[in-house]
Amino acid sequence: MSDKTYTAKIEHLDATDPHAEGELCVRLPDELLEQLGWEIGDELDWEDCEVCEDWGEHTGLTLSNLSKRKRDAEQALRNAISVDME
Repeated sequence: MSDKTYTAKIEHLDATDPHAEGELCVRLPDELLEQLGWEIGDELDWEDCEVCEDWGEHTGLTLSNLSKRKRDAEQALRNAISVDME
């Protein structure tokens, strides 16, 4: 596991887009996207959580990539079908 730290802002999407009203986005560094196998436009789910550090507790969040989860499941199914047909 890497000790590298990334900081990202949570921003509101463009208010002129009627489909984006109330939507938020997180702009992650390209290096991190590549490392995680995430793509621009992926749908993320985040959950607030408490982070416990040696120096105390603070509020944090957990990001889950719903789009990558679906891509990975579809790839696993294709691989299973491919192996079964051999």
